[in-house]
Amino acid sequence: MITGRLHDFASQGETLVNNPTLLLKLLPPIVLFFAINFLIGQGAGRLFKFSYENVVCFNFTTLARNSPLSLAIAISAFPHRPLIALVLVIGPLIELPVLAFIAQLLLFLRKKGYWSD
Repeated sequence: MITGRLHDFASQGETLVNNPTLLLKLLPPIVLFFAINFLIGQGAGRLFKFSYENVVCFNFTTLARNSPLSLAIAISAFPHRPLIALVLVIGPLIELPVLAFIAQLLLFLRKKGYWSD
């Protein structure tokens, strides 16, 4: 069974290489996932009156830990959709630049006085 899934994944990798616009279709749900998590983290931080440092820690922990979990759930929920397995590879490649962007966004929000200590 694992060999079959690896073969499916490998064939989907070929599909991605042959059709790079497929990546553009996969990006919006991944970016939306990070955006929603960020907004929820910001809201929870305000609700519970976290300090700026705790909000940053909370946001990064939530984003970094939920990303692999959401992908694993997607694989389990849609086992006959091998393109979802492809997101397992693409997700972490997108995660690091998104986390770097979130770091800059949090610094910007702090400078603008959005978060008072």
